Amino acid sequence: MKRHHAAQQGLALPTVMVMLMLASVGTLLAWRQLWVNEVLLKTEADQLRTQHKAEAVLPLAVQDIVGRASAAGDNTQTHVFFPTTLAEREVLRQRLGSDACRNGICALTPPKTEKDDLLSKASTWKSMTASAMPVSASDTPYGAGTAWYWVDIQPDAVQLTTNPSASSARPFIYRITVLANGVLPSSSTVLQTLWTRTSLSDTRGKRHSWRILQD
Repeated sequence: MKRHHAAQQGLALPTVMVMLMLASVGTLLAWRQLWVNEVLLKTEADQLRTQHKAEAVLPLAVQDIVGRASAAGDNTQTHVFFPTTLAEREVLRQRLGSDACRNGICALTPPKTEKDDLLSKASTWKSMTASAMPVSASDTPYGAGTAWYWVDIQPDAVQLTTNPSASSARPFIYRITVLANGVLPSSSTVLQTLWTRTSLSDTRGKRHSWRILQD
């Protein structure tokens, strides 16, 4: 009987040690899961804040369209501007030359097919910040160098059909693209929307369908 009791005591110690080790592993796994969940929550929260920041930049772009004091000037001028006629848009395209955009103003030729539209990819805009209009630190709580926007000016096909005169003042279709970076390196949003107005005196206009671009 003594030998049997001693054998039981000898087996109990390893069993307890194994149980302690399993408990430690379980605790580590639980802490790791909590850490992963915290990281995921922080990432999701930062991504959501970044999207909200991109949405907040859209009105700034609209203000730029309706309020920028800029005119085409004469043939000696080289600055970019927001055109009011098709003829002025052609002048803008000539000044842009090989540049897709400059100072956040674009007059891009629409691609023949959606497959050819590289400007529908977030990575394309992320590589074009040098040609964008940067958002100043006073306009975003995240500081300078965290948000940019571009305004692509396209003719309205209906207007072209009903009033094709290149010298007539006309509203355009404005494709507004916003890039916003978050606090975390992985957080960024490229938001794109179409904005139109009924006349050049319309300062409110209307936002149409918008989308978050992916790479």
